[in-house]
Amino acid sequence: MRKQWKGMFMNPHLWETVYLAHRAGYDACGAMLLPRGGQGPRHELLEDPKLWDNVQNALDETGLFLDGIGNCIIDDPDNIHPYGMGVPPEPDDLREYFEFAGKHSLGGVQTSIWTANQDLAAERFAHLCDVCGEYGLTVNLEFVAWGICDSLAKARTLLETVNRKNARITLDIMHLYYSDVKPEEIAACPPEWFGEFHLCDVPHLEFPDSHEELAKEGRSYRLWPGESGLDLKPWLKAVPGTALVMPEIPNRERSARYGQFEYSCRTLEECRRYYRNNGISL
Repeated sequence: MRKQWKGMFMNPHLWETVYLAHRAGYDACGAMLLPRGGQGPRHELLEDPKLWDNVQNALDETGLFLDGIGNCIIDDPDNIHPYGMGVPPEPDDLREYFEFAGKHSLGGVQTSIWTANQDLAAERFAHLCDVCGEYGLTVNLEFVAWGICDSLAKARTLLETVNRKNARITLDIMHLYYSDVKPEEIAACPPEWFGEFHLCDVPHLEFPDSHEELAKEGRSYRLWPGESGLDLKPWLKAVPGTALVMPEIPNRERSARYGQFEYSCRTLEECRRYYRNNGISL
């Protein structure tokens, strides 16, 4: 089965994002409609739905598809996690976005857990799944090595607790490594749980001095596959072939040196090169 590669571009015009992703060699790209933390101006596509014609034309011309409308994190509004992603939005306040995403088949919503209150986390996760489910959207839970839900075991427990059909798990090499997740743990889960896989290499092999430092490195200093010396093959072989592969390699220095588009092109080239050099099917 041929793997499908998803790119992330932060262009304000979604139709331009589609063309950029196509030129860079990706099969899909994220729509990124949701405002960060649920705050901010409405996306231009919601302000002027006629602009969707531009997006549809781009999709028709390139053959790409859209997957994912952004993050809807789970945290305690009264006790925000210091290394998290800000104020958690209320899913009911985002129904307009979810309805638009469902209408245009834009995939699902990413989430992560930043509250230590397990009952609250389960309640909010279940509610997010229910609201998104009304519009045919999945909810992709990413366990984060510097967060509260920081392992595949914890993510699996949460999925089993809420028991929602549209709940999924996103895998990320950095979190797999620093949380010491074994490939066998992935293989033991239902393959349909994994809709997306984030590919990268870690900044260094030793765990940083603190979770705060790890968060900074994960958000700004990741490497291309193979650069750290870490053997990624066991994880790459364990990830179901149906999962979208998304290079998640934020690197402040390289982005500044090459510019976003060129860096995205080189990143995809490096990721595919790693697969080829290690005998992993593309």
